[in-house]
Amino acid sequence: GHRLPVAGTSDEFDALATSVNRVLDRLEEQTRTLRATFDSVAHDLRAPLHRLRSRMDAVLRLPTLESGIREPVESALREVDRLQRTLATLLQIALAESGAPLASPAPVDVGELADELAELFEPVARERGLALTARAEHGVIVEGNRQLLAQLITNLLENAIKYVPAGGRIDVGVKRLADRAQLVIGDNGPGMAAEERLRAGEPFARLGQRSGLEGSGLGLSLVSAIARLHRARLTLESNDPGLRAVVSLPLSYAEVSASLSRSMSA
Repeated sequence: GHRLPVAGTSDEFDALATSVNRVLDRLEEQTRTLRATFDSVAHDLRAPLHRLRSRMDAVLRLPTLESGIREPVESALREVDRLQRTLATLLQIALAESGAPLASPAPVDVGELADELAELFEPVARERGLALTARAEHGVIVEGNRQLLAQLITNLLENAIKYVPAGGRIDVGVKRLADRAQLVIGDNGPGMAAEERLRAGEPFARLGQRSGLEGSGLGLSLVSAIARLHRARLTLESNDPGLRAVVSLPLSYAEVSASLSRSMSA
């Protein structure tokens, strides 16, 4: 979105700036073309999938439907639902990775958001025999999109609930560290090998012990994309045993200023 200034002196600096600006122009045009192509393909896929699902629903509602037909139709319907979820996730990743700035960022209390989502997922975890606890410091404010940050936390919680065996635990924590907010979701499940943790954010990555369960392999890829969109860092660590996902987000400017004022007055 920015270009180097050209002074008009026709010297080496002007020549370099002109060359760099041409490259940036071409990259910007290619990005626009790719985005338009992806949006068009996504639209063309969503419509037929929606029509297919509607027709299969109509078949399942037929009063004279034979029992031998119902099961394969229901199985195909589950596959259509999985395709729709995968497409929706890919669209979210593409938007987050598009290089566009975050639209209308607003103050978000990460601790409060983490507490809300932990409370929402606690009954689900309990049904699977898991203990889900949250220790989140409130008043930890970042600038971002609340819906996307909720999606980030949701994906990390769903991953933990999905892969941690019954009898395990999931811990959610948020705290303020200097000029950053630290969100941590840890578990005592099977975890990941070090080399697998490095690839976990890649789209469609199916890793080690986790590959035996159904999934698109896009959950952590979306988490990584949302983190980058918020100028945050996602780190996957060993919880010894289990996995520890750490998201380090920059605090809002107002929050950092207030923290500095408090420290100076003290």
